[in-house]
Amino acid sequence: MIGYVIAGPLVALLVSLKFTDNRFKKHEQGYEALVSKIELLDNRNEVMDKEMLQKIMTTVMPIAKAVNKLNQEVGL
Repeated sequence: MIGYVIAGPLVALLVSLKFTDNRFKKHEQGYEALVSKIELLDNRNEVMDKEMLQKIMTTVMPIAKAVNKLNQEVGL
């Protein structure tokens, strides 16, 4: 009778620890997957920012040169 009093809670404790460990591992895998996706998006954003800057500069540079030339001709 005393064995059941000790064995029952002990078995429940062991089962709950195993369940908690499994849940923790699943959540950890999900977390790692999200971190890798965030890193991928961050790298992609950096590349897109650099490309956008280059495109803007190639578009604006001729206009700036033309305005500068016009200012010199007008005498400003």
